[in-house]
Amino acid sequence: MRIGNKDKIYIFIRDNKKCFYCGKRLNFRQITLDHYLPLSKGGKDEIFNLVTCCKKCNKYKSDVIPDNYKDTIINLFIKAVQDGNILRKNITIDNSTLKDKLLKVNDLEITSEFFIFQSNSMRFYIKDGFVYKIIYVDISN
Repeated sequence: MRIGNKDKIYIFIRDNKKCFYCGKRLNFRQITLDHYLPLSKGGKDEIFNLVTCCKKCNKYKSDVIPDNYKDTIINLFIKAVQDGNILRKNITIDNSTLKDKLLKVNDLEITSEFFIFQSNSMRFYIKDGFVYKIIYVDISN
């Protein structure tokens, strides 16, 4: 896993210094990070796909895909956007407008390269915490 200490601390604080699954209070040295959508099932090392986890829950969850994985990842993504952790990469949209648009995502698709978050009018291609591409969609059909 190539998650830096800054991101690990962010995830730990975002999850209220508790195991995401059982709620056990943890010290920073006790935590493991769990891929909410497992790597073996298409998940990636993104802060919105990683949760703070105690060793017991991490072992128990293994590579199971939670039933609500899309909703949870969308919520964690929106939190990362609110916290300023999703940035733009070579796209011509100002940060404020981008943030407003990203906060309206309501669907998720996962490809081998990207997490693709979609709102009613846009698709955002996310990789390594950056928005690489935006596609405008017409949902009037």
